[in-house]
Amino acid sequence: MKRPCLVLWTAACFCWLVFSASLNAQVEGQNASSRQEVAQAKFRELTDRMQALMVILTKDDPHGDARLISVGLKFIAEKRIKTKMESAQSLLTTEKWDDAQKLMTGIQTDLRQLLELLQNRSLDLQKLLEEIARLEAFRSEVDRLVKEQGDEKNASARLEELQKQGAAIEQAKLATERLIAEQQKLRNETNKLGVAALADAMKPLADQQGELQKGADQLAKDLAALEKQSEELKPGDAKPGDAKPSDAKPSDAKPSDGKPGDGKPGDGAGSKSAKSAAKSMGEAQKQLGEKQPESSLKSQDEAVLQLKTTLGELDELAKEVQRELLKLPLGQQVQKQEDTEHATDTLAQKMEQAEKDAKDAEGKPTPGRKSVQQAVPKQVSAAGSLKEYKPAKQKQQDAKEDLEKARDELDEAINQLRQQLQDEVLRALEERFTAMLAKQRELSAQTKTLDKTRTKVLTADGSLPTGLVERIQVVATGEQDLDVEAGDALKLLEEEGTTAVFPEIVSELKSQLHDLAKACRANMTGIPIQVQQKDVEETLALLINALRKAIEQKDGKPDEGKREGSPPPLVPISAELKMLKLLQTRVNRVTKDYEQGTPEVMRETDDAKADAASLSKKQARVRDLTRKLALKLNQEGGAEGGR
Repeated sequence: MKRPCLVLWTAACFCWLVFSASLNAQVEGQNASSRQEVAQAKFRELTDRMQALMVILTKDDPHGDARLISVGLKFIAEKRIKTKMESAQSLLTTEKWDDAQKLMTGIQTDLRQLLELLQNRSLDLQKLLEEIARLEAFRSEVDRLVKEQGDEKNASARLEELQKQGAAIEQAKLATERLIAEQQKLRNETNKLGVAALADAMKPLADQQGELQKGADQLAKDLAALEKQSEELKPGDAKPGDAKPSDAKPSDAKPSDGKPGDGKPGDGAGSKSAKSAAKSMGEAQKQLGEKQPESSLKSQDEAVLQLKTTLGELDELAKEVQRELLKLPLGQQVQKQEDTEHATDTLAQKMEQAEKDAKDAEGKPTPGRKSVQQAVPKQVSAAGSLKEYKPAKQKQQDAKEDLEKARDELDEAINQLRQQLQDEVLRALEERFTAMLAKQRELSAQTKTLDKTRTKVLTADGSLPTGLVERIQVVATGEQDLDVEAGDALKLLEEEGTTAVFPEIVSELKSQLHDLAKACRANMTGIPIQVQQKDVEETLALLINALRKAIEQKDGKPDEGKREGSPPPLVPISAELKMLKLLQTRVNRVTKDYEQGTPEVMRETDDAKADAASLSKKQARVRDLTRKLALKLNQEGGAEGGR
């Protein structure tokens, strides 16, 4: 079912066209009086329908269409349109043509304003655009907060990982020191046995040495994991918080060359020296088992030396961790988290106020507001944890997820509004272009009639009579009005922003209308002008057909606005291809006219060069639009392939 005001707008449009026809009839010397009577009858019918509808709608929708109809009726009364029409009829009856034309021109302006008032699309579209801009501003702020909270969560995660790494290194140092102490004790006991020691005395020492070797092997594995973690924690090597020490394997370390102390911090030197110590311990165990205590002493000394090297490497690793911790001062982290919390709370208050304003205006709640509010206490808790040197990354992650949810809710709401905007734009443009086409056909008919008339009414000096010039200027004014209409349509398309070719076609249409108005101002009415007017009619018809096809497709898919992702293009790609074909056909026609109408000898003149340059620009424009549309098709094809 159509909107009541849309029905009235259609009736008003028809009334305006009928009245325009009566005005044009007067200009062309036809029976203006009878056409004026038809216009008056249509106007009476329109006002009767408005009054009847207002009574019905006041009960159901006092703030919607009923209010709009009331404003329209008030406008009719204030402008005294009915009285003016009766006066115009009287002037026409008494053949006071000039006075009648002036009065009718004013009435035509009043009817046009009434038509726009009943249409009310500009106000609807403006409200939609304002709401989209408001939500997009919220969305941009939420997106910034998501990034900030993510950065702070990563910094906290890195801080925690570094702290864990530092603690693990300290544990490894203790384990190394314990191994050194036990190895030295075992070495002393071995040294006391002497060469003549019995096998029974050697066996306990060999067993102890075997246990120390197992400890050294485990230490080497633990150190390999620590070294891998240290590499992952280096800036730029991995995302903070993503390191997984448990994934480290001893096999990841580079093989040792057996030389103690030849490594650099972080290159696996600690695990290498620990492996070397374990190897020396294994040799010492074997030698003790073979009753070679003196030989085992050398292996035990080597093991102690390797473990001391390991201890030195762990000291260097600890210093590295400390240096990285100094780059993440806790005070700054607390301050940044508090700043983000304050910004989030401020945004929540803005969204809440916007929601109150929307409710006052019978609007909808602000999408994402609750999710933004839910993030605030988690951010407060995270800041508190940081102050107490406690882990905060999970609370920060939870806050980030709340903000991401708010962003998703805003995206969905914006997408729905853009779908609604498309629906409004489609209908507004279809109505506008339909009225423009009707007007252009009237102007084209007038131009043809005036061109036939001018050959018969030239003055003795070859100039045009004043009356004929005035009529041509009426056509010029009409083309200028259409130029303004095309400009308004172009603004709508630019603000909607989903089509590649459509705005360019309307821009071309505006340029044509501008040129037509300029030519008519110069009293031109010949075949070239009439051809241009036909081009305008053809362009408008193509635009209308494309819009109607898009409207039919949307009407056949009631859930179109609920689907995920960005809104589809305003008009189908096939329609834009047809428009490209139209542009190319025109360029071909003008090129052919230039080829046939401009001899070779004349092509070096300034005018001919200017025409050629204009042709070149038109062709380049079609080329650029074709590339833009091809790129759009490729992008859409890639998006489909990724689904």
